[in-house]
Amino acid sequence: MAILMACEPVCWPLGGGVILGILAIAGVVFSVVMLIDCLKRPARKFPNPLTKNGEYDKLIWAAVIVLSLFGGQIGLFHIRWSYFLGAIVYFFVVKQAKTKKAEKKD
Repeated sequence: MAILMACEPVCWPLGGGVILGILAIAGVVFSVVMLIDCLKRPARKFPNPLTKNGEYDKLIWAAVIVLSLFGGQIGLFHIRWSYFLGAIVYFFVVKQAKTKKAEKKD
């Protein structure tokens, strides 16, 4: 990210603002897709339960994704580009774990 900040807009073929804007939109879309996946997933299908019997896992993951998505807006995070961090963690911990378990069954 520091390289992106240090590089002047002359370095970018389309201009730094356009590329960063596209990345920002892609991050928000990815976060929304992961939030929809989290809300549609039955509670018993969350791997590695965070709570006893996994009864609150859906609520916890939805809160993580939503807080990371809006955290920068309400002042929770002071890190630029942190809005899709919760979605990335959800993707690797929940979504990829499901895929790996399905592969082991075959």
